Amino acid sequence: MEIKRENILSLQIDNESDVGVCRRKAVSLASQMGFDEVKTGEVAIMVTELVTNVINHGGGKGKVVICQFRDAQNHKAIEIWCCDSGNGISDFQKSIKDGVSRKDSLGIGMGTIRRFSDEMEINPVYDSEFRDTFFSGEPRYKHCIRTLKYVPNKHRITTNNKLEIGAVSICKPGETFNGDSYVVSHINSNVSVASVIDGLGHGREANLASQLAREQIILKSELPLDALMQHVHNSLRGSRGSTIGLIRLDTETRKIAFTGIGNIESFLISEEGKQNLLSFGGIMGHNMRTPRVFEYDFNPGDSICMYSDGITTRWKFEDIDWTEHPQKIAETIINKYSRLNDDATVLIIRYTA
Repeated sequence: MEIKRENILSLQIDNESDVGVCRRKAVSLASQMGFDEVKTGEVAIMVTELVTNVINHGGGKGKVVICQFRDAQNHKAIEIWCCDSGNGISDFQKSIKDGVSRKDSLGIGMGTIRRFSDEMEINPVYDSEFRDTFFSGEPRYKHCIRTLKYVPNKHRITTNNKLEIGAVSICKPGETFNGDSYVVSHINSNVSVASVIDGLGHGREANLASQLAREQIILKSELPLDALMQHVHNSLRGSRGSTIGLIRLDTETRKIAFTGIGNIESFLISEEGKQNLLSFGGIMGHNMRTPRVFEYDFNPGDSICMYSDGITTRWKFEDIDWTEHPQKIAETIINKYSRLNDDATVLIIRYTA
C-alpha cells in the first residue's frame, strides 16, 4: 500500500487570529480521525505552538497544511506541515530544549511540539505531487517543520501465553524521570516483539527519547526488525537519541530474531548455556549503522535476558538461579547489580510451553 493523504486543509498564516483558526481546524480533523480527548488536546497544543512560532519567529507569514495520513502499513496519523518565511532553525538539537528562545518568551514551544509528535522533521524532502499542489509558487516559504501523530491502535488486544515475563526499570537515584524503558508487544498469540531502550544520559530528555522509541515500537511492531529499527531511528531524529536491543520471538517456529544498536546487553539461555546476542555501535536518531538481524533457535525452557548499562558488568551469569520466575530474577539483578549513577533496566522472557 502506498502513502495516502486525505481531508487536506491548507491554511494561510498572516496574523495572530490565524492561531485559533488553525487550531480549531486541526482539532476537528483529529476528532473525526478517532483521537481521544487527551490526544486531540495534544494536537491542539502542537498546532498552536507551530503557528505561534511562525508569528513570533518565522517572519510573521506562513502556511499550515493539515491532513489525514496513511502510511504503507495502513497506520493512520494526522500530518502537519508548517512553513514560514523566517531565517530557519540554526541548531535543531538546542531548539527543542525547554528554555531556549531567541525572543522574550518561555522557550517551551519546540520542545512541546517534539514531545507530542511521533515523528518530527525540519525541512524534509517534499513529495513532488504534494509540493506542486500546496507549495508551488510560494518561494517565500523557505523553512518547514513536518510532524506526524498516529491514531492509537485500540484493536490489537492479545497475549502470548507461552511466555513468562519479568521486568524492572528504575531511574538514577535522585532523578524524577527514567531515561530507560522497555516494552513487550504481542502481535498475536505466537509472535511478540520486545525491547530494552536507554535514552542517552538521564533525566527528562533521556526519558523523552526512550518513550518516543517505546511508542514507535508498539505502533509498528509488525514490521520486519530491520525496518522497525529504521523507523525508530527516523522517529528519534531531533531527540537526545537512544541505544536499543530489539527482539522478535516466535513460539510457533521456535525462533528468535535480534538486532541491536549501542550498549544494551542481551543473551540467550538454553540447554547449551549462555549465548550473547550481537549488537553494533551507534546511537539511534543520530548515527545508526545499517541494522543487522541475527536468528537463533528458541525452544521451551529457553530464556532471553536484556539489560541497560545501568547494570554493572561485575555480575556473573552463574550467580543467578535461572529456574526462578523471570520477575524474581529481574528484581535480584536490579537490587544487587544496578549502578548508583545511571538508570537501570532488566527484561527477562522465558519460553514456558
